[in-house]
Amino acid sequence: MHILIIPSWYPQSPTDVNGIFFRLQAQALQRAGHKVGVIAGHFRSLRQGIVPVLSGRYGIEHFTEQNVPTYIYHHTAFFPRLPPEQRAWLKAGRKLFERYTAEHGMPDILHAHCINQGGIMAADISRRHGIPYIVTEHSSTYARGMIRSWQRPSMYQAAQGASARLAVSRHFAQLLEREYPGLDWAYLPNLLAPHFEQEPPAPRPADNADGFTFCTVAHLNPNKGFDILLQAFATAKQQRPALKLDIGGGGAMLGRLQNLSAQLGLQDSVRFLGAMSHQEVLTLMRQSHAFVSSSHIETFGVVLIEALSQGLPVVATRSGGPESIVRPDNGILAECGNPESLARAMIALYDRRSRYPADLLRRQTLAEFGEAAVIGRLQTILQTASGKSQPVAEYAESTQTREKP
Repeated sequence: MHILIIPSWYPQSPTDVNGIFFRLQAQALQRAGHKVGVIAGHFRSLRQGIVPVLSGRYGIEHFTEQNVPTYIYHHTAFFPRLPPEQRAWLKAGRKLFERYTAEHGMPDILHAHCINQGGIMAADISRRHGIPYIVTEHSSTYARGMIRSWQRPSMYQAAQGASARLAVSRHFAQLLEREYPGLDWAYLPNLLAPHFEQEPPAPRPADNADGFTFCTVAHLNPNKGFDILLQAFATAKQQRPALKLDIGGGGAMLGRLQNLSAQLGLQDSVRFLGAMSHQEVLTLMRQSHAFVSSSHIETFGVVLIEALSQGLPVVATRSGGPESIVRPDNGILAECGNPESLARAMIALYDRRSRYPADLLRRQTLAEFGEAAVIGRLQTILQTASGKSQPVAEYAESTQTREKP
């Protein structure tokens, strides 16, 4: 099957994590034996200043990553949040599609990620060329009330025309069914990155006199609720002195959070590790005992499945996505924005830590969120939407024999 992926944004370098879920899925489909390509627009914001506008790349850039040909249309968003911007995206999509098909032929199906803008772009291409498309929605803009009234008609039309509509969590699917009355949304999670599927090289540090470490990793912005987490940890630490907390991630709130940590007297118990690479995140999880997420809004929560894949039980707030991941047998959910609730959950998980065998957590996570599981389900959806037929079992066999990255 020939699948053309149309994301609303896409990583701009090998280390860029903005849109990494789209890239992971494209590469996994390619490993499954499909012909896969990517076209995406990259519109710079005027907020970045005049230098990128004058000296930045314009037009189509082409490169190939892990056998996936990728075409990016670079431009500047001169009218962000206004109707002319949507017309610019459609124009970019048509140019990208023309270039891609001239070099790789017509795809069997389009897979858009996020209605606004990738879904609208896919709908436009579908109308012009008669190619079916599906949409997976990831964006938190719905929960944050950021969809503008002028955007909704074209977004609804794009969703309505899709052969399948997917959301990355069950809670999010319910929200989207309210946002798009009369349209059904199915749940399909993001998949686990391949390096998290590799067997840990050694057992994690023992829970002993050196302490019990919760870790967390995210960009340090207000939505991640790290101020709530520090308050909760201070309360939990008073009752369970063995607790420690490692915070990975960079961002504008770093100084403020370090000051709050000092005010709470946590200098000896909390470490701020700064921005981390994928390998550093993996190492951190393998050196910790549990994971905690304090977000206010999450459409999914990929760090939760990453932590679970390494055998860490998790504490997470009821912020949308975690409700589809966290269960009594792998962690505890806490109320959003509530330091007392989060503290109770951290204490409870510590007290019950023997109930979460690392090997079991890992097996359950790979069975639900591993590449074979998610791509197997996605293939069925794509085959149904495109009218193509390919046994899903072939992919399960291929993942057992391919070399690990």
